[in-house]
Amino acid sequence: MTEVDMDKRILRIYTLFLAVACIIVAVYAFNGGAQNRISMYPKDTKVVLTPITDSIDETGARLVTFDTSEIIAAGGCLSFTSGLNDVRVYSRESIIYESIGVRSTFLRSNGNAWHFVRVPDVDATLTVKLKSVYDSYAPTITPEFTAGDYYNLRSSLIANSAPVLITSILDVFFGLIMIVYSYIIWRITPGKPRIVYIGLTAVLIGLWSAGETNAMVVLINNRALASVFAFLILIFIPVPYVMYIRTVLWKRDKFIYRIPICLSLIDFVVVIGLALAGIMDLKQSVIITHLTWAVSIIYVVVAAIITLMNHKKEKDSMAIFNAASMLVLIAVSGLEIAYYWTGARIQNDVWGRVLILGYIVLLANRNIIDSLKDIEKGRRAEYYKKLANTDPITGLANRTAFNHDLEKLSGEKSYSIISMDLNNLKEVNDTKGHLAGDGYIMNAAEIINKVFGKEGKCYRIGGDEFTVIIKKPESDAVVAGLIPQMNEEINAYNNNNPSEPIAIALGYESSSEETGFDSNDILRLADVKMYENKRWLKAKE
Repeated sequence: MTEVDMDKRILRIYTLFLAVACIIVAVYAFNGGAQNRISMYPKDTKVVLTPITDSIDETGARLVTFDTSEIIAAGGCLSFTSGLNDVRVYSRESIIYESIGVRSTFLRSNGNAWHFVRVPDVDATLTVKLKSVYDSYAPTITPEFTAGDYYNLRSSLIANSAPVLITSILDVFFGLIMIVYSYIIWRITPGKPRIVYIGLTAVLIGLWSAGETNAMVVLINNRALASVFAFLILIFIPVPYVMYIRTVLWKRDKFIYRIPICLSLIDFVVVIGLALAGIMDLKQSVIITHLTWAVSIIYVVVAAIITLMNHKKEKDSMAIFNAASMLVLIAVSGLEIAYYWTGARIQNDVWGRVLILGYIVLLANRNIIDSLKDIEKGRRAEYYKKLANTDPITGLANRTAFNHDLEKLSGEKSYSIISMDLNNLKEVNDTKGHLAGDGYIMNAAEIINKVFGKEGKCYRIGGDEFTVIIKKPESDAVVAGLIPQMNEEINAYNNNNPSEPIAIALGYESSSEETGFDSNDILRLADVKMYENKRWLKAKE
C-alpha cells in the first residue's frame, strides 16, 4: 500500500467515526438536559457573596449557606457555576431550585453549567447543596457566588467572554475557508490535502473552544448535550493535526505518525464502548482521551525539535516558524488540560485562543500563497508538457507523443494504426518555397484531423509523415469506414484549390490476437501498406 493510499484510508476511517459522533450528538439532543427553574429581578447591582457556612455533610455533599437579605438587596438572583455536580438550593428546607444530571448513557452529569436562582423575598437562610455525580470527583473547590439582577448577571458573563467567543468563531471561519479552498485547489491540481488538515483542526478547535466559553454555557440550556459534544470533539482534534504536522514538519516519517492517529481512533471506539456498556461515561473516560492527546503532543514536540535542528542551518524561516509555533501551542494545550483537572477555570484563556487564531490566520495566508504558487507551477509544467508533445506547425501531437502512446498500446486488445505520407511535398517546397510547403502540410493535417480526430488521436511524426491511433472495439471496421470520407474531403479540397492539390498515401493495420503482433509490428505493417498505396498514387499520376 502506498503512502497516499494509506492517508486516504485513514481519512475514510476518520470521516466514518466523525459521522458516528455526529449521529450520537444528534440522537442525544432529544434526551434534553436538566430543567432549571429560573426567575428574574429588575435590579442592576452585583456583589460577590461571602458564605455564612461552608461544610461537607456525611454524604460528601458540600453545603454552602447565605443570608437571603443580602441577595435580595443586590437584585434577588443568586448565580454560581458548577461542574459535574447535582445542584439543589433550599430556603427554609424547601427546594427552590435544582439542576440534576441526566444520568444518560454517555454522560451522567450536566457538565459545566451556570446557575441563576430565584430567591424568595423572605428573611431566611439559603442553602446551596453541591453533590458530585461521581464518587471520585467530590467538589473540593467552592465556586464563587454572586448576587444581582438576573439580566445583569447573564449579560455581564456573556460580554466578558465575548473576546474568547469571537476568537473561537474566527477559528471556525478561517478553518472553513481553508477546507473550501483546499477542495477548490484539489479540483484544479490533485495532491496531498495539506490545507484541509489544518482547516479541519481549526474548525474542531473553534467549536470546542466556543462551547467552553461562559457565553455558550449561559446561552445553551442543554448542558449535557453541549458536554457530550465537547468530549467527542476532543477525541477528533489530534487526527488532522498530526496529519498536518507530519506533512509540513516531518515529511520523512512514514510510520510513527500513524501511532497517535490510530490511538485517537481506538480512543473513540473504547470510550463509546465503555459508555454503551455502562462502565464509564464520557467524563469518566476523558483520561483516555487526554492520554491519546499526550501521545500526539509528544509526536508534535519531537517533530518540532527535529525540524528546528534540521532547518536551523538551512535558514528555512517557514519551517522554523511552524516548529516554534507548535511548541507554543503545545504549552497552551497543556495549560488547558491542567485547568480542567484542577478545576481552576471554566472558560478558556483568551490569550491562548488569540495565539491559536493568529497561528491559524498566518498558516491560512502562507498555505494559500504556497498553493497558488503550486498551481502556477502546475500550469507551467502542463504548458511545457503540451508544448513538448505538440507539433508547432499543425497543432497535432508530435513524434514524442506518438512514441509514448505507442508503448502504451501493449495493454490494448483492439486498436488500429494508420500510417500516412504526403505526396509531392518535396516538389512543392522546391518549386513554390517552404512557405507553400508549410501550407500544404497544414491543409493536409486539417483534413486528417477532421476525418480521424473524432475517432482517435492524430500525430505528425515527420516532415510529411502522419499517423493515427484508434483504440476502439472493431477498430478495423471504423478505419475502413473513415477512409472514403478522407478521400471525399481531399477531392472537395482539390476541386476548390486546383493549383494546390493534396495527395495523401495511406495504409493501416489492426491488432489481432491470432497474429500476436505487438504495436511495433502493427506500425511496420501499416507503413508497408502505406508505401504500396504511395506507389499506386504515383503511377496513377
